[in-house]
Amino acid sequence: MFEKMAYNICENPKESLGIDVACVSVINDYNTSVSLYSFFNECNACVNQLWANVSAKSNTTLPVSTKWPQHMYYVQNNLQWCHTTYKFIEHGHYGWNLSHDSICSFIYTIQEPTNPYLPILAAFVVLIIGPLTAITTKYLINIVRGFLWRSTGTDHDDTGPLDDSGQVDNEPPVIRVTRASTRIKTIDAFRGIAVLLMIFVNNGGGEYVFFTHSPWFGLTIADLVLPWFAWIMGLTIVLSLKSEMRLSISRPRIILKFLRRGLILILLGLIINGQGGTSLPNLRFTGVLQLLGVTYFICASIETIGMKSQRNYQYGRFAFLQDVLDAWAQWLIVLTLIVIHLLIIFLLPVPGCPMGYLGPGGNEYRQQYANCTGGAASYIDRMVFGSHMYKKIHNPVYGTVGSYDPEGILNTLSAVLIVQLGVQAGRILFCYYLHTASKIVRWFSWAVFLGLVAGFLCNWSKGGVIPVSKNIMSLSFVLTTCCFAFLLFGILYYIIDHRKIWNGRPLIYAGANALFLYVGHYFTMKSFPWAWEVNDASHATALAMNVWTTVVWASIAYLLYRKDIIITV
Repeated sequence: MFEKMAYNICENPKESLGIDVACVSVINDYNTSVSLYSFFNECNACVNQLWANVSAKSNTTLPVSTKWPQHMYYVQNNLQWCHTTYKFIEHGHYGWNLSHDSICSFIYTIQEPTNPYLPILAAFVVLIIGPLTAITTKYLINIVRGFLWRSTGTDHDDTGPLDDSGQVDNEPPVIRVTRASTRIKTIDAFRGIAVLLMIFVNNGGGEYVFFTHSPWFGLTIADLVLPWFAWIMGLTIVLSLKSEMRLSISRPRIILKFLRRGLILILLGLIINGQGGTSLPNLRFTGVLQLLGVTYFICASIETIGMKSQRNYQYGRFAFLQDVLDAWAQWLIVLTLIVIHLLIIFLLPVPGCPMGYLGPGGNEYRQQYANCTGGAASYIDRMVFGSHMYKKIHNPVYGTVGSYDPEGILNTLSAVLIVQLGVQAGRILFCYYLHTASKIVRWFSWAVFLGLVAGFLCNWSKGGVIPVSKNIMSLSFVLTTCCFAFLLFGILYYIIDHRKIWNGRPLIYAGANALFLYVGHYFTMKSFPWAWEVNDASHATALAMNVWTTVVWASIAYLLYRKDIIITV
């Protein structure tokens, strides 16, 4: 499949091809016309997708999308010929010869393409290498300064600054305690990564495929954002709950507080969905914040009811699992919910669809299941929400698909496991408070365990019993994204809070006000000075604008942090 355009842009050499477009010159040596067919290799058995008709004895230049590898073939005299798969590169010019006198021709390059990834390299150098160089330089200066102090034999710990009379002032310095200074930096750094990455990808991600959500199966960088938000939200549940219980607040009152926070998140999500004057009959009820609000309340309530006031260490040979065994009741409830989710997904009959179908429908499998998008999960959402669902039914790979909702009922139920795994990470953080090695080993162990289970479920590919898919929040997707969350958090904790190699800046600024940045960027999206219209769009211009948008919001977060303004619900 190629993305249709208003006209053949390849026929005008003076005009820029635009983003993710190349040209293919098809030389037809047949005495009859042939039909070209093409579809993205991502799509399973998406045959019979007409690309173009090429007249006899002609040289026709056609545009082709470069987003994913293309599977191509042609039909002549009702026979299919020359099935081939090729990965075109942006702005390249390619050739394909169709002739009955020779074996199928390979696709060849007429004009070398430009490198579409050079803007990413430039952005990486500016945004990553620069700050890392500054941090490394500062670290080395401190090492050298400490070495020089030791070599002179001066004990600077006992020598205070001079006062106005020239005497040594041994008074301890005044320490200013702020809301920001009492926060755990690793949590804010992790949350800062999630929210800044979300702002970047929501604004376009430079129009790169790996910075946009996967078409249906697979995993991209953009797909990590929501699960990481949910995961770190689960971790903070433990932090919040311990603070409340330390103040002897009753459990019913704590649950009411969690309910209030969940409802606020849901309300904010509905407000975002209502942007642009959406009418009530078409208002989407679900969304990212709604999913976070519901899963937050469920897991927080389970943890509030199940958390022990006094911890029990009587586990004998299983003492190394005390953080899990302390919460066996909570895990039992969550795993029961996941089993219910799987039973519904695989056993609920959906009219006109095969049992347990998880695919995108549309053009997949020769359009046999065109209206089965999302299987049982989407079927339930359509029955419950009707028109109050996700409105985008055009898929860049699978064509027109049935209505579905990536944050629907069963997807939200599946996301409960993400939050619960975040809660487990929080238990480890506080259960082994004085044993950093134990914490990091356990976080890494969880990462390995979840990664292995996810790998077996998806057969280490895009297939398997349960494929990786963000759109249906599949179990393998949940486990894979949480695997990366445990791994990233463990690394950040070691660098920031344990070894103190890095103080987490500037990520902690965004993490401290993540919700404000998330909601704010939705209301300012595509508005100046965060964004502007670009006439000749390219990866470079799109990336520059999206990076600028992210930097602006990071700067706003920095100003709020400096003023000790922390906006929470």
